[in-house]
Amino acid sequence: MGTSGERVRFCVIADDITGAMDTGVGLAQAGLATTITFSSSTNPGPDSVVATTDSRAESPSEAYRRVKAVGERFQDYYIYKKIDSTLRGNIAAELQALLDVTRAPRAVVCPAFPSIKRTVVNGELLVDGVPVHLTGFSHDPASPVTNSSVADLLLSGSGIAAEILGLADVERGPEHLVQRIRECASRAVVIDATEDEHLRCIADALALSRERWLPCGSGGLGAQLPLAFGFSPHVRELPPTPRGRALIAVGSRNEVSIRQVRRLIDRLHPPLVKVEPREFKTRSGREPRINQVAREVQNLLLDSEMVVLSSSLSDYMPQYRHLMARILGDIVNRALSLCDITGLFLCGGDVARAVCGDQGIQALRILGALEPGVIAAEAIGQHYNDLRVVTKAGGFGNEDALLQVARHFAKGQD
Repeated sequence: MGTSGERVRFCVIADDITGAMDTGVGLAQAGLATTITFSSSTNPGPDSVVATTDSRAESPSEAYRRVKAVGERFQDYYIYKKIDSTLRGNIAAELQALLDVTRAPRAVVCPAFPSIKRTVVNGELLVDGVPVHLTGFSHDPASPVTNSSVADLLLSGSGIAAEILGLADVERGPEHLVQRIRECASRAVVIDATEDEHLRCIADALALSRERWLPCGSGGLGAQLPLAFGFSPHVRELPPTPRGRALIAVGSRNEVSIRQVRRLIDRLHPPLVKVEPREFKTRSGREPRINQVAREVQNLLLDSEMVVLSSSLSDYMPQYRHLMARILGDIVNRALSLCDITGLFLCGGDVARAVCGDQGIQALRILGALEPGVIAAEAIGQHYNDLRVVTKAGGFGNEDALLQVARHFAKGQD
């Protein structure tokens, strides 16, 4: 199903880099040139724009400001507001910003991502069948989730009233769903989905509507939108990683990521460099310690094809939470300048963002997915054009996700 007329240009606006990646990959898999830019000197592609506002941990007012600025810049595009599939971040404030920019009569909201067991039932976000506020995401150090109701979150966060449409309406097809959305009196409509087919129906309804509604969801709905607008899926194998060494950098404290790191170490026994927050307490000692850890990585890569660099297994010091992401990013950047690294894995959106910018990786050209939420890209930058970068949000993937990443990198070492 699609619409006639001129070719649609998409703009995905995410609140962190891993979210931008796992939604942008849906555009890439539909044959669209998809690049995430981190430098003002890098121009967006002709087909699509993927932007990260780095606003998940910011105040609601700052998140509103950043999203509004990006929305105004790309308001001629078909805007998709990417939100977290576990409801972390400033979802209401950021949605309000884009409603103000686009003047869309309605927002159509569905954060479901069935392929990674995130569903919406009766307007509630479930993770593996459990309301999200009863899972480990309620203890997220940056953005704890306290409510599983999407409509309650929108109302309490920004005063956006929302109605809920259940699976019975979705399963009657996109034409029926268009009519039901039109009948809603509220500014937002939260729609249930437990399968990819449900998300495709919602996307088809968005494409069918004569009004330009504002879609809002996770990577699940984002992957269905270009198909609904007439683009065809492009199935292609990921190119092998260029020959060289790989660095696995994990800064997420999510219990899923911690299990994945331990599984990788138990199975493959790569050298592990633990980044301890207590070693970076003093300003005067940080830079020397960053250099020391980067040289340790360099020395280990002389004898190993892969090294794990992680703060996830270290003692947690909440007062250094934001600082540790920057420190881990600085260590990675320093290691990249010292070593012949051709494979880089970044886990945790704040860590990934710390590695990207005007002075480092200036853009990422998305290649495809190793599995849902584990996204491979090519780095763009003066010194990084042979670098394969794989990103993953902290809570994504099964216990073998990092083993799959290691196998992907190993293809460039054969």
